[in-house]
Formats: sequence, structure tokens, C-alpha cells
Amino acid sequence: MYPKLDLYHDILFLSLRPLRNRETQQNTYKELIIDIKEESYKVQPLFEIKFQKKHTDKSIYYQTLIKNEAIRYYNVVHEFITNSIDDDTKRLWVKTILQNEMSTKLYEVDNEIKRLEYNIENTYSRQSNPLIAEETFVYHYLKTNIILLYLNIQEAFSGYLLCDRLDEEDIYLKFFNEHKPERSFFEKANIITQPLKPIQTKEFNSFKPIRGEVKPLSNLIASYDAILNQTKFSEVESKLYEYEIIDLDYNFKKSKKNSNTLLLAAIYKVLIQNNYFRKRVIGSHNAIKDIDIRKYLDNRYYADTSQQFRKITNEQIENAKVKLPWLDNIRPI
Repeated sequence: MYPKLDLYHDILFLSLRPLRNRETQQNTYKELIIDIKEESYKVQPLFEIKFQKKHTDKSIYYQTLIKNEAIRYYNVVHEFITNSIDDDTKRLWVKTILQNEMSTKLYEVDNEIKRLEYNIENTYSRQSNPLIAEETFVYHYLKTNIILLYLNIQEAFSGYLLCDRLDEEDIYLKFFNEHKPERSFFEKANIITQPLKPIQTKEFNSFKPIRGEVKPLSNLIASYDAILNQTKFSEVESKLYEYEIIDLDYNFKKSKKNSNTLLLAAIYKVLIQNNYFRKRVIGSHNAIKDIDIRKYLDNRYYADTSQQFRKITNEQIENAKVKLPWLDNIRPI
């Protein structure tokens, strides 16, 4: 049996129908949201949704359910088809999922929207009944996620299609007998940030952190003495080797694939933010600035992060923490 969208079926026809829960208080939905386990993509999709803002706890609850189910289903379908025994079987399952499960759900959501007269204009008009506006939002967000699944599954297995390839306009015309909205609800998905894998333990054990200078300082203001906790800093340098950012000789390892230069700049920023370095040179009144730390560490690893260190954003630092899970565990000294 191929994967099913049971939760969407419940929203359309069973216990999760929004109109059946009109008496449920908004605070109840706020509590229910807390218990929802967030799903994340295991495989890169091509598209993601850019939908209108939600305004009530009920609509947020349903939006979270629907989005999580779309991600879960995409992951399951991708694994299901990928693990099929041969190409002919993969083609059969792609056709079955698109023409049976996806097509059925598209027709069903369209029929319900028309039967209940949930015109999307209800969500924009201030004259609309708040309950109807809320329910309209849920159904149209559901509709958009089913289209999203169709587009992403079709794209992921484009080499196994036995049916015509449908773009966004094709889907609206075929299943809803309408043109796609002037402003599309879809945009190219952000690249998924995946954790990097450390090197094998046997190789890692050959690395010994050096508690002192590795290379001449070349008149730099900062030095190894600027490090406040050398034990913790040695642990960081062990991670730099373990995640293949430096080699056994402390030389920086370039990698465009992993964006190592940007990762190193993010590491510098996190260490500085967590007070890993002194503010002044020992025995003098000379201040040690962030740029001095960057220059010292670049010298230590034969790296050049000057541009990345200057331009790095908070979002890039957070992405670095996803790639390097240990970076998110660094705490202030």
C-alpha cells in the first residue's frame, strides 16, 4: 500500500473539520500547538509556500498541522519510492501517488471549498464573518499544500514520470477549472542546512591540541595568552579538526561544498560572543578588539576570513550551528 494523507482526509471529512470545532476556544488551540512535534525535510524540496499571515490560534494550529503533514508525507513518499526494487516499480508508484492520492485530494479539497462557499476573498475582507474567514483560510492553505506536494513529488521523480508533467497553471486548470493566482503562493525552497559528519574516531585520536603558539605572530596584537579558558579552547580546536576545518598541522582546509571559510568566521563570532578572549593585552592597557582576535586566529590556522567575518549575518551563524551542532553548545566563560 502506498502512503496516504490521512490527516488531510480528517480535516476534509472527519473529526478535524474546522466547522465542527467552532465552539472550541482559541486558548485551547494555543495549548494544542505546544504538543505538535515539528517536522523537517529530510530531502531537499524544490518549492515552498509563501502564504498570507494567520491571525488566530485556531488558524495557526491548523496551519501547523497541515504544514507538518506535507513535510512528513514528502519524506515518506521519497523514501518509499527510492527504496522500490527497480525502475519500473518506481514509475508505477510515482504514477499511482500522483494520479490517485494527489489527484483525489486536489479534487476533494476543491469540491469542499465550492460546496461550503469558502471563497478566498473571505480571508481578505473585513466584512467577512470571522469564523468563515478562519475556516476559509484553513481550506485554502490545505489546498495550497496539496499542490505543493504534487509539484515537489513530480520534480523529485521527474525521471520516472509516466504521465504529463504539470506546472502550477496546469494544476489549477485541470483540478479547479481556474487560472492560478496572479501572485503565486510558491517560491523556490531554501537550501536545507544539514549537520556535517565528523571524521572517524581513529583518525580523530591522532590530533593533539597545541596549548601555545603554532606559528609566528607577525606583530599581531592578540596572542594565545588572550584565551581565557585554554582547556575549553582546546576542545573547540579538537572539533575544528574533527569536522575537517583544520588539518593535523593546524592548516585551514578549504571546502566550497561545506563553506568552511564561512563556518570558521561563524566560529570566531560565537567564541567572541561567549567571552573566550580577554579584552586587554596582559600587562598593558592595549585593548584587544574583535578584529584582532580574527587576525590572530586566521594566522593560527593559515586562513583568511576577513570578508566573511565582516559580512556574516545572524542567519548564517544560526545555519553554522545546524551544520556544527557542537557550536550551539558553547556557553559564556
